[in-house]
Amino acid sequence: MVYMLASLIVLAGLFGVYDDVAVSAGGAGETTGTQNSLAHMPAPFAGTNRMHLVLIGADERPHDIGRSDTLMVMWLNPQLKKAAIMSIPRDLKTEIPGHSATKINAAFAYGGAKLTRATVEQLLGITTDGYLKVNFAGFCKAVDTLGGVDVIVPDVEGKGRGMNYDDNWGNLHVHLTPGKHHLNGYETMGFCRYRKSNIHGLGDGDGGRAARQQQFIKAIVEQKLKVTNLPGLLTAGRQISSCVETNLSWRQCVDLARLLKEMGPSDIKTLTVPVNDSMEGGVWFSHLAEAPFREMLAQIDQHLDSLKSAVCDVEVYNGSGLAGLGKAAAEQLTQAGFKVMKTSTSTDRSYDVTRIRYEPGNQSLALAAAAALGAGKPEPAPIGDTSSLPNIPLEIIVGRDYQTVAGAAGVAPEAADQGRNDTGRSAEGN
Repeated sequence: MVYMLASLIVLAGLFGVYDDVAVSAGGAGETTGTQNSLAHMPAPFAGTNRMHLVLIGADERPHDIGRSDTLMVMWLNPQLKKAAIMSIPRDLKTEIPGHSATKINAAFAYGGAKLTRATVEQLLGITTDGYLKVNFAGFCKAVDTLGGVDVIVPDVEGKGRGMNYDDNWGNLHVHLTPGKHHLNGYETMGFCRYRKSNIHGLGDGDGGRAARQQQFIKAIVEQKLKVTNLPGLLTAGRQISSCVETNLSWRQCVDLARLLKEMGPSDIKTLTVPVNDSMEGGVWFSHLAEAPFREMLAQIDQHLDSLKSAVCDVEVYNGSGLAGLGKAAAEQLTQAGFKVMKTSTSTDRSYDVTRIRYEPGNQSLALAAAAALGAGKPEPAPIGDTSSLPNIPLEIIVGRDYQTVAGAAGVAPEAADQGRNDTGRSAEGN
């Protein structure tokens, strides 16, 4: 997966630079002021709240399909610009559709990316939206095009030995000393692929390798915005495309790259499937630790639905005609991280559906509010109509659809309004 992510970040840099610079009309430094088509595209994966992608780094060689050297699953919440990346140990023993239970990386040898995707879906009990596969050549090209990456190499083997491994058959040679290094593509591949038995402390196995891959992901996400060589990125895009296989459309790849460009390291949660290791018939296997695994899935959901660190101000009006719903909604929004500035009664108490109105640029917050309430229909405020929305990101008018969520069914209608504010809503709290 790190191989594919590096490739996508090259594309993210390409779109980011192109979007910022605009189309040049007369050479370096001159722009027309006219924004390109990317600036007018809808938000990435508009209207989609959750996606699952299988990401494969393939150990392919001439005349040998190989196995999945790296296998991860990416969860995405495009609206909140959040992601979670779960590493799956390649020694994990699981059922492979049409085959017996064995190591999960054998799925690629049996049926390529298609069977790997089916195996992951069966393991996690989810339906995925697609897959992306890249080989080592594509990975190296991506990192080199980015100008390398800065990472801190751990002293895995101890006593200052760092990381050392030689595989002549696989053309993999890793010799890295502890400390901060600026790695090129081939060196980064070694950093991510290094996997040595932890016998006598000389290595850290699959768990350590997954941690280093996740370390690389966060490092390259932090550093990707340094890419400014647009011609080089265009060239790299053509080079990398020949090393990438995916069933996503070009538009979906563009959306994914744009989404990654907008994420920071704190927006990406990284995890590794918890396992217990054992020897079976002379073969080393990892077995899924069920209880910690289910807890991990819950952590992923919590991360994907959480708000960014910035506090969002909201005003809540009860338009349901049922007492207490406005207060209940305000409390639920507060627990979800929103800052409720005001709770009042709407003049119009006939709302069947909760309405969540947002200022331009705040659609993701409106969708988060709808998710927090379990009800609500986000809608943008009319452009130029400053009187229809308070001077805050969100205005929420609670409707009757919220009563089931709040457990307030059967409560008595509210008393009549006692006064109105400038927005046409009652100034009384409820």
